[in-house]
Parts: sequence; structure tokens; C-alpha cells
Amino acid sequence: MQVERYWKDTGKRQAATLPIEWRRGCEREVLNALHGINAAIAKGLSLKDAVRLTFDLTAGLKVQTNWREIYSRFYDFKVPAKVKETTWEKEYAPRLLWLIDVLTGADAPNNAELALAAMRAGRNGQGDAPGSRSRKLRIQYAVQMLRFAVSKCGASGRWLPPDEDTIRDLIGEPAPNSSKASQSGQALALSDEQFLRLFDSIANARWKLAVGLIGVFGLRGVELKYATAHRDHLHVNYGKRTAKGSTEARDIPILDPAGRAGLGQQLLMTLSSGITELPPLGSTDKAASGAIDTFLRRNDVWMEYKADAKAMGQRVSLYSLRHCFADRCAMATPPIPPKAAAVAMGHSLQVHLQTYQRQHSLKLVKEAFEISNTSKVAI
Repeated sequence: MQVERYWKDTGKRQAATLPIEWRRGCEREVLNALHGINAAIAKGLSLKDAVRLTFDLTAGLKVQTNWREIYSRFYDFKVPAKVKETTWEKEYAPRLLWLIDVLTGADAPNNAELALAAMRAGRNGQGDAPGSRSRKLRIQYAVQMLRFAVSKCGASGRWLPPDEDTIRDLIGEPAPNSSKASQSGQALALSDEQFLRLFDSIANARWKLAVGLIGVFGLRGVELKYATAHRDHLHVNYGKRTAKGSTEARDIPILDPAGRAGLGQQLLMTLSSGITELPPLGSTDKAASGAIDTFLRRNDVWMEYKADAKAMGQRVSLYSLRHCFADRCAMATPPIPPKAAAVAMGHSLQVHLQTYQRQHSLKLVKEAFEISNTSKVAI
């Protein structure tokens, strides 16, 4: 049967064919189809696109959300503006195609929460441990596509994902001493004292420079490839691509670790002179952090930190040096405002507050208050 859309003010018409046989008793099926088509049109789609999204012809001639068409549109929405093609193929595609199989299977869920609950298990039918990376990514990517389906494609509101607390519960938390806990959750921040002990333990001048720059300026590992030294700051010309866009190039002022005044200036002079070069960091951006991690795993002090953290059900990673810088900003006297620290670190204020200022050493907090009190003049 054919359906037509008409604009009274312009006289324009659009027509499309519904894959529904006109017969007695088809009224409910037609009404369901028109409801779905109207919702898609309300999101700005053409009549023909709305029909494509309302009928999944691979499932037979019946009204059914066309998840494959939504997947195709979600791909166009994400690639290349928000994620690279290689990232889509490796990370998104396998998980979202599994979501489509879940949504179109014989016992398909009928709302978003049930769909996300099904995504706790992978294609092999076995659920990964709570909090594991694979389980987390499956659910997070499914949330993204379901939200897109409702907001951009007119899918029924029952496919809108639940609140963040429910999503976190579905992802779960790793057991404190499980084998996966050492690689899950937020990395611990090293204190300035711990960072300096690690820095001083490194004999190789090239790796000493690399680790020093990461710890003093709060760099991501890959940013060593994009860093240039100036008189009073480190310039980083690296744009991290996220769902909200890319970070901009930035200048990071010197903020020396406690007890080592002048270290930042020394590192800048070493880098700018070219006498000591940075170590080999791999041929690709992705390889940089792996090269640094491989080196650090040969360092006794680093492995001591990792073992101590694991014994407490926590973890130390390369990002522990970045957290070290964030804590240094927060505990400086006077403290660096969070917005300024976020700009220096190349992320949003929201990320800074939620990720980098959630944990603090109680010892450092106490010392900060003591310094503040002793600096006040009695009246």
C-alpha cells in the first residue's frame, strides 16, 4: 500500500510504499506503521527514510524497528567526525552487531534496560566479570546507539536507556582482589614523593626525560610525540578525539613537584637543547603508551608501586603520573583553579572534577590545611 505526506502551505507531496498487503484486518498493522513513521518524521527524516526505519524487511513484511538501518545511520554519525574508521571496525562494530542480533532474536527484549541487561554477556553467551572492560564497552556502546535511535531516528521511547545509576549497576564493579581488578577502575595518583623516587631511580637519560615530562607536566603518554619546550611552558600540539570533539593544542606552565624546585625548567632546557632525545615511542600514536609501559615494567620502584596497589585491590598505571599532576594542582598554595588545571591537562572541567579530583591523599589534605592556617595573620 502507498502512504503520502502533504504540505498544505507549499503544496509539496512525498509518497512512499509500505510493505503491507492491503487486506481485511490490516488496520492495526497500518496504524502501528504510521505511528513509527510519524515519530521518525518528527526527528527530521524524509518519508522514505522514515519507512525504511519502520520496516525491517529482513525480518519479513511486518512493522518492526529496522535496527540495521539505525546502525548504518549511527555509523555515519560517528565516523569520521567522532571516531576513526579503524576504531569503529575494531571496537564498535562487533559489539553493536551483537546488539542488533539481541534486538532481532527470537527472545528479543522489548525495552532498553532489558537490552542492556542482555549485553552483559558476549556473543559466546557467557557474561564477562562485572566491571570488565569488554562488558563495560558493550553496554556503553549499546547505550550510545539506543539513545541515537530515539533522539535521531524516532524509535519508540521504550528504547531510551535508563538512568546512569542503573547503567553503572549493569556494568558492575570488579571484585577488589580479582585478576581483572588490577586493570579496572581509576588509576591511583602517585604523590610527588613517589614520583620523585621513581624519577631518581631511572638511569637512562632518555627515559628519565620522558617520565619526568609526563610527571611534571601531567601528559598523556602519546603527547610526548607532540611536545615542544619553551622558556616557561611546554607546548603540546595534540588533539585527543572524543565524542564531544577534539581537544585543542595547549601550553602547560611549570608546576614543580614538592621538594624539587627547578625540575620543570631543567626538563624544558634538556628537551629544547636536543642533547638528550626522547626514547623511541613506536611508529604510531597508539604504540607510545605501550612503549612507556614496557620500560616502566622493568623498573623495580614502579613494580613495587603496582604490587602495593594490587594488594589493596587498586591499580597503578601510566595515568597515575597524570593524576599526580592533577593532585599537585589541587594542593598547590594557593591551589590552581580546577578550570585552569583542566585546560592545562587538555580535558573538560567536568572530566577534571569527576575523574581527577575524586581522590586525595589524606596526608596532603591535612598539610594543605595546616599551611593555610599558618599563613594567616592573627588579628
